[in-house]
Amino acid sequence: MKNHWSILWVSFSLGVLGAFVQFAVQPLIPVLQAQFAVSYADAGLFMSIFAFATLIVASPCGLTIQRYGVKRVAFIGMFLMLIGVVLSIIADSYVFFLLSRIVQGVGFALVAVSAPSAIGQFIPRQMMPIAMGIWSMWIPFGGLVMFFSASRVLEMFSISAYWILLAIVLIPGIIALWIVIPSHEQAKAAGISDGPALSSEIILDEIKNPLIWMPALSFAAHTWGVFSFSTWSTSYLTEELSLTMVQASYVTIIFWVASAVSNIYGALLIRKFAHKLWPYILPPFITGCLWPICAIHNIASFYAAATLVGLISGIIPTIIFLSAPLLAKRAAGIGVAMSIVIIGENLGIVTGPGAFGFMRELTGGYTVSFCMLSIGSLLQIFCFYKIWRTGALVVSHEPPKTVTAQK
Repeated sequence: MKNHWSILWVSFSLGVLGAFVQFAVQPLIPVLQAQFAVSYADAGLFMSIFAFATLIVASPCGLTIQRYGVKRVAFIGMFLMLIGVVLSIIADSYVFFLLSRIVQGVGFALVAVSAPSAIGQFIPRQMMPIAMGIWSMWIPFGGLVMFFSASRVLEMFSISAYWILLAIVLIPGIIALWIVIPSHEQAKAAGISDGPALSSEIILDEIKNPLIWMPALSFAAHTWGVFSFSTWSTSYLTEELSLTMVQASYVTIIFWVASAVSNIYGALLIRKFAHKLWPYILPPFITGCLWPICAIHNIASFYAAATLVGLISGIIPTIIFLSAPLLAKRAAGIGVAMSIVIIGENLGIVTGPGAFGFMRELTGGYTVSFCMLSIGSLLQIFCFYKIWRTGALVVSHEPPKTVTAQK
């Protein structure tokens, strides 16, 4: 088998490249809104249609991984994202552009499920807290790069050049995936495959597993807030506070840097204090209190709130990705568990940015939209309390038998 760290970093890189595609439109919402002459609600579809495609495809993805292996599924996903980006280059209408986002969303679903499944399958259990802490940075790191580069690329080049550069960046990831990630046959030969064939009984067993829906629902609540914020922050800052797109990007960059930092220290906190309740409850509670502050028409308070949300909320996806494989009833169900978690993630993305844009158009301002983000925090507190009660994240160096046996 390949070195564990090589597999981890390539899996992480695939997630980051997927995040590049996922975040590709968010820094450009004002530009795309003007290019296709669409309303705020219609502009929200640039993200929502992508997430909806991911939501639909993520459902059977666990079965596909079990049958064909993470390598093949991830490869197809990367290829589809590349095709979708190429379609964005030639898109000349709003409908055609939405079609390109659908193709990208399908590819993203395959990558977003298979990459963490590869970590869950090939990385030793004692490495899992740090591995999932690193993996959790894929979203903030991808968002950081895209918000930093998008407006600057547009200043120097055209929007077509922006999409061409994105397509070029995906190619090295496809090559690294093919070289490093073990094939289904290699995994079986090494005795670490997903186990027996994934029967309908195993699938239904995981779907009916109430514990696995806790990280999924908490992820939906997390992306409801974070993706609404990242989708509309540029529009808010340019419209309400008269910043340029480049100036507006700095706030979001700080937010994603802070999120990446909290992903790492979040993994360390969970490793040390997984038995305590406060690491699970405090982050969503504080985040829920901070969202309304973003609506204050003051750049300093917006910077402060965005930074604090990033520094605090980054622990949330770390808990989610760490708990998902541990809450699966058996090793063969890890792919299904990851699919359910990705469904939750994209449920929040489907509903959040669209609802935010709708309320912006309905009320004529952003205050109600920002306050609405706090709703997800209440759901997160409930879900994380349930996860804490299982004791699944109290990871020992001794391999557990099952989650049920741990409780």
